[in-house]
Amino acid sequence: MSEVCEFCGALYYKNGVNSSKKYTKFCHDGKVRLPNLTEASDLFKELLCSNSQEAKLYRQQIREYIAALSFASMGAEMNAPPGTCPYCFHIHGQIYHMFSPLCSNQRNRPGYGQLYLFYSSEASNRLQEIYKTRKTF
Repeated sequence: MSEVCEFCGALYYKNGVNSSKKYTKFCHDGKVRLPNLTEASDLFKELLCSNSQEAKLYRQQIREYIAALSFASMGAEMNAPPGTCPYCFHIHGQIYHMFSPLCSNQRNRPGYGQLYLFYSSEASNRLQEIYKTRKTF
């Protein structure tokens, strides 16, 4: 990436320009302005950058944590590629997003984000059930 957007400073490849010789995919010619990101907390930096056992365990299970805290989840049948190829995620067939209602009732078990909003003890129990054989963070 050798070029810089004159409006937002985004980096792009020289051949990424449109017919007007402008690159407009990020900020639409300066019409879209996003606030600067706030700096990550010290704990989050530690978990992502440290070599402590706790940080290593967090990084190994980060996808599970993100999925558990999400309000929607994607289900797919996963098949690991044979051999020592780089990890590749491919899906065959229809993709479905599973949403749970914000508030559960007698018919629906609490799921996804509502566990953390309303039922933190239930969330802990379900995570322990899911990861019985794995040490969790």
